[in-house]
Amino acid sequence: MGGWLYLCRFDEIPEGRGRTVEAAGARLAVLRDGDAVTVLFDRCPHAGGSLGSGWIEDHEVLCPLHRWRFRLRDGRCTTIPGHSANVVESRVESGEVWGRIGQG
Repeated sequence: MGGWLYLCRFDEIPEGRGRTVEAAGARLAVLRDGDAVTVLFDRCPHAGGSLGSGWIEDHEVLCPLHRWRFRLRDGRCTTIPGHSANVVESRVESGEVWGRIGQG
């Protein structure tokens, strides 16, 4: 763990939506808001919904189960303060999305 992992191609992520990928045994939500990509662990802290199956409004991802909202920039929940989705360090390079789980 700790190294950069290939997640998907940028053009495989629908605008305003996300997709779920598996990397290093973790399930991740890869979300696209315009030209920006955010990677979160794919689990809403409320009821375990797939954030990768959610959609984006106003730079927040909405969980498809109960519409809890999480800011893309830091994963903080704006529906119920005190809850967060875990953000994964990510980058886009040559049209590919890479993520790094942990430090390394």
